[in-house]
Amino acid sequence: MTEKKQLAKEGEMRFAAEFLRKGWQIFLPYGEDSPIDLLIEKDGTFKRVQVKATSPIRGAIHCRVKSSNNWQTKKYTKKEVDYFGIYDYLNQKGYLIPIEDVEGMTEPIIRLEKTKNNQNKKIRLAERYGYF
Repeated sequence: MTEKKQLAKEGEMRFAAEFLRKGWQIFLPYGEDSPIDLLIEKDGTFKRVQVKATSPIRGAIHCRVKSSNNWQTKKYTKKEVDYFGIYDYLNQKGYLIPIEDVEGMTEPIIRLEKTKNNQNKKIRLAERYGYF
C-alpha cells in the first residue's frame, strides 16, 4: 500500500472511530468504485461521507474535493455526498464540511487561522468545521 493510500485509510478510520464515539452506526461500501467512504446512521438518518487526507500549506488546508483517474476529473454533487471529512494528518485533526459549502468546487481552502487583513468574505475558517 502506498503512503498516500495509507494516510487516506487512516483518515477514514479516524472519522469512523469518532462517529462511533458520538453514537453513529458505521457502514463501509464494498470496493473502491463508490463516491463515499463511510455511510453513517443515527436515529434513522443516513449521511454519506467522502474522506480526504491532506496536510496544511502556509496556514491553510487545500481540500481536493474531486474524484479523478487518468482520464477525467469529476466534482462531487449533493446527490452523491452529504459531507466531506477532511483529515489533516500532520496535526491529526478532522474537519466535517457539508457539501453545500463546497459544491461545484474542486479545491476549496480551509484556513487554520484568520487572515492578516481580517478579510471574512469567502473565507472558510477551520474552527467552523472542527470535528476532532
